[in-house]
Amino acid sequence: MGTKGKVLGLVVTLVCLGVAVYGVDYRSVLDALARANYALLAPALLLWLVGYLARTVRWRVLLAGVGAGSLFELFGVLMVGFATNNLLPARLGEIARVYLLRRRTTARKTFLLASIFLERIFDGLALVAVIVALSTVVRLPGWGQEVELASSALFVGVAAGVAVLLFRHDLAAWMVGLAARLLPRRFASLAVSAFNSFVHGLGAMRRPNVLVGTVLLSFAVWGIEWAAYYAVASAFDLGLSSIDLAAACAFLLVVVNLGIMVPAMPGYVGTFQLFAVASLSVWGIPKEPALAVAIVAHATQYVLVTAIGLAFFGREQFSLRGVTLASREPSELDAEVVMSEGRP
Repeated sequence: MGTKGKVLGLVVTLVCLGVAVYGVDYRSVLDALARANYALLAPALLLWLVGYLARTVRWRVLLAGVGAGSLFELFGVLMVGFATNNLLPARLGEIARVYLLRRRTTARKTFLLASIFLERIFDGLALVAVIVALSTVVRLPGWGQEVELASSALFVGVAAGVAVLLFRHDLAAWMVGLAARLLPRRFASLAVSAFNSFVHGLGAMRRPNVLVGTVLLSFAVWGIEWAAYYAVASAFDLGLSSIDLAAACAFLLVVVNLGIMVPAMPGYVGTFQLFAVASLSVWGIPKEPALAVAIVAHATQYVLVTAIGLAFFGREQFSLRGVTLASREPSELDAEVVMSEGRP
């Protein structure tokens, strides 16, 4: 990320933090933190750990046929990636995952990038499905109804896009070629070449068992994460019934994880707090206890992921500087199109 990108990330973080804490009574926040039942963080930590193990299993399904090593080794690569996103800008954790996995497999870079791309797509689809399902059980208050409508439209659009990309790649290539005509000839050629190479990397992921397994594991991942948020929220007196608290945590899960896609400083500082407070306010929770929940949930998950990731950095003989250097490697997209067709 260049200087302009870093400045933009810092500005976004500061603005989000400012909005999140604007008008807050800090004594009330400290009081909420002091009264919390921190014993409930233990099940939350365990659930988050199990959730990352489920993510590892899902990634292994997407990498079917690659020989990515043991589940433990793949878990280490995954956690290095998430820890990198907590510590470095520009989501360099994805680059770290690809770099580390390529050291132990012969898989093409496009295939590995495609697996991470599909992870993100199925995460988004699962989150949107959660909000749609939630709206059928309870009537979402406030601007939650607008989120419901936007999510429904997004779900249909993204699902259709994924279907075209996976099963009608000829149509997708035609659409990209049509759009590329608006670019200068050199950039148009690069865009089409990069897209064709990327679609080539998706080839092994069109198998029904891979798609079904990915869908089911995606719902498992987010179901576990919802339970972790519920455990953290239960540590505070938010004045909600168990059912309303469960619904509020499902809404929190969706809004926060879609919200942190906004470019900001590493570790989602600022964006996490803003979207957590905003989502809980929909359920009538005052800003002070909502901010306390956001602080504890974010800090707990951040420390867990970063600590595990840094431990695996040593095991992988890798470093944050190594991530930065790997991100500067020349693109291999064009070269990989003509590589052996036998490799996934």
